[in-house]
This record gives sequence, structure tokens and C-alpha cells, in this order.
Amino acid sequence: MAKYALLVDGESVAKLDSQSDVRSWLAKYRDEHVEDDPSAAHVQIIERGALWWITGGKLVDRLQFL
Repeated sequence: MAKYALLVDGESVAKLDSQSDVRSWLAKYRDEHVEDDPSAAHVQIIERGALWWITGGKLVDRLQFL
């Protein structure tokens, strides 16, 4: 099960297993969106715990991955 779900403007775009995977994905996203979203403000990171389907997961500050 993926530990993190990444959303852009509320739409699911990736499910990743580790913090390093999230950092890599964010770095790539920022490189691709230098013109329109350089700080990745449109990205939401949801940490999925054991009961994520009940709780919905925990919204994590993207700045800890930059």
C-alpha cells in the first residue's frame, strides 16, 4: 500500500511509498512547472496510515519535502 497520495488541484496524480519518492516527484514537478507553479502550491500530499480509508489520511505540509 502506498504511504503517500499526491494530488494536484484535488485530483490524484501519484501514490508513493517513501519520503524520498515524494521529494523526487516534487523536484520533477517543480522542474516541469517552472513557469506556472514553481513552489508546487497546487500540490497536496496526503499521508495514508493504517486506517486511511476511514480517516481520509493526514494532509502533510509540502514544504517538509522541498
